[in-house]
Amino acid sequence: MHPMHPTSSAQFEASRSGTVPAPEQVRDDVWAVAQRMPGGHLPYSLLYLLRDSDRAFHVIDPGWDSDANWDALTAVLTSLDASPADVRSITATHLHPDHIGLADRLRRASGAPLQLHETEAAAIGSPFVTPQAAEAVERLVETWGVPIERRREIVRVADQASRFVAPRADRTLVDGERLDIPGFDLRALLTPGHTSGHLCLREGARRLLFTGDHLLPMMHAGLGLGAPTASNPLADYLWGLQRVSAFSDHEVLPGHGYRFRGVTVRAAASAEHHLRRSREVVAVLADAPDSSNWEIAARLTWTAGWHNLTNFFLYSALAQTAMHRNYLERTAERL
Repeated sequence: MHPMHPTSSAQFEASRSGTVPAPEQVRDDVWAVAQRMPGGHLPYSLLYLLRDSDRAFHVIDPGWDSDANWDALTAVLTSLDASPADVRSITATHLHPDHIGLADRLRRASGAPLQLHETEAAAIGSPFVTPQAAEAVERLVETWGVPIERRREIVRVADQASRFVAPRADRTLVDGERLDIPGFDLRALLTPGHTSGHLCLREGARRLLFTGDHLLPMMHAGLGLGAPTASNPLADYLWGLQRVSAFSDHEVLPGHGYRFRGVTVRAAASAEHHLRRSREVVAVLADAPDSSNWEIAARLTWTAGWHNLTNFFLYSALAQTAMHRNYLERTAERL
């Protein structure tokens, strides 16, 4: 297996310093553009710009909707003797606002269709998709055993997130489909887990793997952060990791952080990260089988430390704890 290592020193240094890297060319006719994010936790997401053999442009994950990000994209296009009107398609890996937020503005300026995997396009019931989410989360926090004094904090997060209205897709993609980008062999690769219809994109000729939030170099994907599904997000995610691991000779172009090689090693590390947490849940339940979701989460290992988790990160931790518990109830796999 190839060891994991960064392939962009500028993006790597920006990730370490919390700054935003300048746009850079990845391959002939492929560019990476950092798009600023609010909130301070992650400084940027990565938009990818592809120029087809007809010299028209295609955007992957346009990023957060802001004037600064619009200006950043327009500036890169201008440097390539183009404008937003020259964009022919917009593809988003998933529905989160830091990946799809700018899509509507770009669609209006270009007339380009917005594409999502069919499962993501049909997603309903997610805190990021429906305005009813806060009501559902109010019921969840009670079920999870969240102390009364912390409940409002979590419900507020869901309420804020639900105000983002995800744009409707003009086209849906299915697993294995080749995207209509002349001069590219870019194919859809379904990788659920982070959201129910999360999509990676593989360009076989150039050995590129666009991974959105499925596989990241400096953090592990949060799971179950989309529409509810009958399947378990962790089981789905592990399946998706196996899929991307097959492309060990590809360079990974993630949604955040920096470009890297070593997809198989990183996928194995992400799988172990989540399964280690499942093993922790096993240990807690063996010691205290009647523990609430809150009580289990409080005894797990979190990167920032349990007592430092607030707002969205507290909600995510509780949701993932519930997911791990469900995974253990569903599977006889030895952890």
